[in-house]
Amino acid sequence: MIVYVPTPQVDPFMKSHFTSALVFVLVFLTASVFAQTSPVTLRVGGAGGFKLPDKNATDPKSRADRAIVDAFERAHPDIRLESAQGLQIQGQAAESNLLLAFAGGSAPDVVYVNFRSSASYVQQGFLTPLDDYLKNDPATYKHINPTLLPVLRGAGRGHIYSVPYLAAVQALYYRKDMFQAAGLDPDKPPKTWNEFYSYAQKITDQPKGIWGFEFGTDSDASAYWWINFLWQAGGEVAKKNDKGQWVAAFNTPAGVAALEFYKKLMTDPWVGKDGKTYHGVATHSTDLGLDRATGKVAMWFQYQSNVIANQADATQINPSIVGIAPMPKGPTGITANEINAYMWGISSQIKDPRIKDAAWQFVRFMASDAADRIRTKAYVESGLGNTVNPVALQKYGYEDYTSPQSRVWLKTNQTLFANGHPEPYGENMNQIYNLLGIPLAEIELHPNADPKALLDRAAREVDTKLTGYVPPRVMQSRRQGAWTIFGLLLTAAFAFAGWSGKRWVEAREKTRRERVFTETSAGLPRSVHAAAWLFMLPAVLTILVWAYYPLGRGLIMAFQNYHVLGRSTFVGLDNFIDLFHQQTFWYGVRNSLFYTAISLSLGFCLPILVALGLTEVPRGKILFRTLYYLPAVTTGIAITFMWKQFMDGTAAGLFNSLLLSVAHLFGKHPDPIKWLGDPKIALLSVVLPAIWAGAGPGSIIYQAALRSVPDEMYEAADMDGAGLWTKIWRITLPTLKPLILINVVGAVIGSFQATENILVMTGGGPLYSTQTLGLEIWYNAFLFLKFGYATSAAWIMGAMLVGFTVFQLRLMRNLRFSAARG
Repeated sequence: MIVYVPTPQVDPFMKSHFTSALVFVLVFLTASVFAQTSPVTLRVGGAGGFKLPDKNATDPKSRADRAIVDAFERAHPDIRLESAQGLQIQGQAAESNLLLAFAGGSAPDVVYVNFRSSASYVQQGFLTPLDDYLKNDPATYKHINPTLLPVLRGAGRGHIYSVPYLAAVQALYYRKDMFQAAGLDPDKPPKTWNEFYSYAQKITDQPKGIWGFEFGTDSDASAYWWINFLWQAGGEVAKKNDKGQWVAAFNTPAGVAALEFYKKLMTDPWVGKDGKTYHGVATHSTDLGLDRATGKVAMWFQYQSNVIANQADATQINPSIVGIAPMPKGPTGITANEINAYMWGISSQIKDPRIKDAAWQFVRFMASDAADRIRTKAYVESGLGNTVNPVALQKYGYEDYTSPQSRVWLKTNQTLFANGHPEPYGENMNQIYNLLGIPLAEIELHPNADPKALLDRAAREVDTKLTGYVPPRVMQSRRQGAWTIFGLLLTAAFAFAGWSGKRWVEAREKTRRERVFTETSAGLPRSVHAAAWLFMLPAVLTILVWAYYPLGRGLIMAFQNYHVLGRSTFVGLDNFIDLFHQQTFWYGVRNSLFYTAISLSLGFCLPILVALGLTEVPRGKILFRTLYYLPAVTTGIAITFMWKQFMDGTAAGLFNSLLLSVAHLFGKHPDPIKWLGDPKIALLSVVLPAIWAGAGPGSIIYQAALRSVPDEMYEAADMDGAGLWTKIWRITLPTLKPLILINVVGAVIGSFQATENILVMTGGGPLYSTQTLGLEIWYNAFLFLKFGYATSAAWIMGAMLVGFTVFQLRLMRNLRFSAARG
């Protein structure tokens, strides 16, 4: 008997859902596996455009660093490295690059960190604490030089946020061949300040361009080396007060001694072998490496590391003629030098744990013996084993490459690490050299100035700009005064608003009464109003998003201690208090007014004169118009760089070479003019390129307006016997008056906001002589990280410009405008 068993039927609806779920699970598992096995991309970078070494670089350091990076990628095939890209700013503003990257959400995953920036990065929340990683990786922790641990923990408020991969100290480098040429023993470097000056004096030959010592071209670069003299005199850059706040500490007798020694090196007179009087045995240079290699400078400060004992460019200077010694002793018998480190940290903005773990793998590899071994091997294979620290050579199996010279360097290295002072690392110390450079520049320009007064002024600026320290009693008094003034202004504003409202109500009531006795037309339909608003909506939203929203945010920031990555706190009127008690703010106001006055007096009249000249040119008008308009098609930055080269303060500069050539024809031999380096003429010098670039394009506009003047008016004036200047004064200028007034508003606003050209040409120097309000805002926001202060300064500048614009518009309200014919 056959028994029929029915086959179970599957619901098609359930079948389709089961299939979909199975497909979803398979896709999810596949994606998860792919995500776990796909390479992780690490973006590496830092302030000043710091990036991974170029694969095509040929210098020893880059080749060694490249070998380490390649070894890491071979050992970690699941991690791919790339240099972080972003906006790059050169000069003293270079450190703002990283800040802009964090603000824009494009910060590197692995961040290069130096001592002076470490505490600021921690304060701003840029870095991830590495304590847990180090706890689970004792080998990396032991690799950290014990001398650096107090600095790392001090900058990290008890935690470690960055790991050094090389420790470094500044040493005294010198060329032995130049010592011998000057009759000095190349094996006996100077041990005291007196010997140091004496050696530099014997070597210096100014007519041949040979100097005993050399500083960087900018004041902040000079301060970078000068702090070694400060420590040798027994001083300190900054210290913590009894409340744990960082305050300036260089305005002491030790600081005065170091500043006076700097003045002696740079400006003190002395008599040469030829009987002539010279000034200074040290100079500034725009290319330190080239000067060292070509024998233009005999002594300089440079780093040694715990692996590379001689970091002079061995491709340009033969290591056998380079001597390295401890720093000279100051008047107190102290030898001291800077100690620093090359460090890596991990960005706090990483959300993916895989990327964070990959970043730690990179950091620990860079700070490992394996990386040091690769670096040592790269130098040995490049034929530079004699520049490597003998300890590293012996540790990694290259002891045969040690030399008597390198063993001398090793002894120097040990002395320098024992006497090292950490680079200033307190909060906001990333710009300490900019402010320390001010008294150095002042003592050079004014050798008879009081060094203590210069240092005191610089110390006050460091306290207010960088550390933000103000004595509590002083701050309380300032706040009381500020709130009193704010209350008076608020009362006046309410009174003015009430008066204006009353007038508006009265005017509205008067208009309503008049309409009762007049015939009025019916209003437009609502549909027309709706359509009009619909068409205007995109423009209105654009203005709200790009104009009024930032304005509102800026108003809030002006009353905050603002941080890019949050944790901002309200501080009331403190930013405005700081603003009005900051000397650089008043420098900015003064220089902005002077800049505007120069621009208007020279640059505003010039286009009118050019336009008059172009109008009267009998032939070639099109050619001349084209030539004068050409600067308008060239970028302003390109023009600025071109003029900066023209105004080079040396005899090689274009302007100086022309002037000196003319002077030589008359038997004169004047010194080159320091166009951008002299506070008396620096502001005029930075205005001239803008005047030159704007004269031509502006003249074309005025020339078009001149066509509106009827020829009959000039003919009538000729019949009356009027001269050229009478016609210009009585006919031309009154006709151009509306256009002139309109352009005055734009010219004043543009001049008052001048920033880019000054940043490129002088950076606000020398001695704040070109520091405008625009630069004051820029520096405080993107260099000193004081966003609240910068925003309050921007509001003050905006209020000044709005007031001027309203005044100008009141002058223009009775003017009538018409279009020219033809």
